[in-house]
Amino acid sequence: MRYFLYIFLTIRLFANDDLELVKLAYNNGLKPVPSSFENLLTVLNTTSKELSKDKIILGKKLFFEKELSLDRDISCASCHSFDKGGADGKLTAIGHKNQKNPFHLNTPTVLNSVFSKKFFWNGRSETLKNQAKGPLQAPFEMAITKELAEQRIKEKEEYKEMFQKVYGQNISFENIVDAIAAYEKTIITRGRFDDFLAGEFDAMNKPEKEGLKLFITKGCVGCHNGIGLGGEVLRRFPLSYHRIWSMAKPLEVQELQKRYKDFLSRLDELSFKDNNSKLNYMKFALGDENTKLLKEGFFHQIEESETLQVMITSSCTKCHEKNTNHIQQDLVKKIAFPFDNIGGFLGDDATQYFKVPLLRNIVQTKPYFHNGSVEKLEDAIKIMGRHQSRTDLTDSEIDKIILFLKAVDGEMVEY
Repeated sequence: MRYFLYIFLTIRLFANDDLELVKLAYNNGLKPVPSSFENLLTVLNTTSKELSKDKIILGKKLFFEKELSLDRDISCASCHSFDKGGADGKLTAIGHKNQKNPFHLNTPTVLNSVFSKKFFWNGRSETLKNQAKGPLQAPFEMAITKELAEQRIKEKEEYKEMFQKVYGQNISFENIVDAIAAYEKTIITRGRFDDFLAGEFDAMNKPEKEGLKLFITKGCVGCHNGIGLGGEVLRRFPLSYHRIWSMAKPLEVQELQKRYKDFLSRLDELSFKDNNSKLNYMKFALGDENTKLLKEGFFHQIEESETLQVMITSSCTKCHEKNTNHIQQDLVKKIAFPFDNIGGFLGDDATQYFKVPLLRNIVQTKPYFHNGSVEKLEDAIKIMGRHQSRTDLTDSEIDKIILFLKAVDGEMVEY
């Protein structure tokens, strides 16, 4: 808190528009990356002993150590390349013996991950140390056991002295991941956006500042806030996955839902020769345009016969209230997202709750979303606007938001 109070007190007061934008950013939870190691310790609420130079050096060596993979061919750095924004640039993570992640999950960036409060796409870990244990032991990633990891590191004479100096004891798996986590806490980037928040108003140009304002006013900041611009919470995605729900006004959605519910309630009273007759009745009851929208919306990736079967075989009020349109569970994995649902992953406990990803260096970490289904950043932003904020962003607005995100990009800080 003292660090951010200091920034406020040192901001120059003569650029009113810029000052108001900085205030708007802070009031919406945006914060700059600490510029010094002392400020970093304050922000992380840790000590120089816990994050000592010797521990960081040891952790860096282990981060690049291929002996920590079963076949001695990959390291943590293999999937978290600094040349690719701390990720790997691939659709899905590739690990031991070229195995793909079984859920087709995309590799998140390791840069600035210290500013996260949740780790993995389903947020199942809450510390970097705990997170580091996963990839090391996963059979489709580095595929090593705790015992073998300890044995491999003990075989290297250089590590014995380093561990003794840092921990005052023999090499253990717990200390291996602790050291890696310590190094990862210092893999941080700082960009012109951070300088702007610190009062250097010329650090960003006018279009970039307009992009920042759009990022705030269009609702992006509702999830992507904090120092990392994300990483702190789990959020449901997508919030509005039906094309109608995404773009229509709430009252229009409620009216269509009511009419659809009434339509379903009358089905039991009627008998139809075939699905075509049912479809014709649906057009009569809801109108051609609404029927077309329903078919092209939530059900747009299902064949027509399958669509009709799902639409008309249930009138479950509980399902309807959840906006599932009576979709059957075995179809959810197929159509849950506004892009190809490769891998069938549905987030935390299959509830479609995902860790909000960090947006620092996002321009370098394509492809996007949890399964890498979207290649272009502008398409990812358009999807997020439409399906999370009910906002149909213009091309100009998207371009400005991207310019802002480029200003967020930065070089690694040599603490």
